[in-house]
Amino acid sequence: MADAYVVDTGVFLRWFVDQPGFEHAREVQGAFLNGLVKLETADFARIEVAGVLRKKGLLTGRLTAEEFAAAVRVIDDLGVAVHQIGADHLERAAGLAVRLTLRMYDAVFAQLAFDRGVPLLTTDAKLCHAVEGVVKTEILRGVEQT
Repeated sequence: MADAYVVDTGVFLRWFVDQPGFEHAREVQGAFLNGLVKLETADFARIEVAGVLRKKGLLTGRLTAEEFAAAVRVIDDLGVAVHQIGADHLERAAGLAVRLTLRMYDAVFAQLAFDRGVPLLTTDAKLCHAVEGVVKTEILRGVEQT
């Protein structure tokens, strides 16, 4: 395990929903809570997490309304470092997206990891392959690496 990660939305989701890789995601969460690893993310991750947890947690009955309301606050409540994504970052991420044919959301996370000098922890094997040699990445154990 690295000393720090930029974490994407898929990892945070697995703190709440048992999808492939959830054991590793919760191991990282535990290490973070014990001060063994630092976690950082982009500001919009909170919105993405809330949207997906509504669909895959609340609407499926996996989360109660109270659990859902608490879950949308967890990134902030646990003290994950949240980076505001400004115009300069977006411009650099857009360049990365063009060069590597990435979706903008992925490019923002990858650019943040690059800028911060820490690996990107993700559930997206395609993203890992796309940024290989440019951005250090780590995929959650248990996630299929296609």
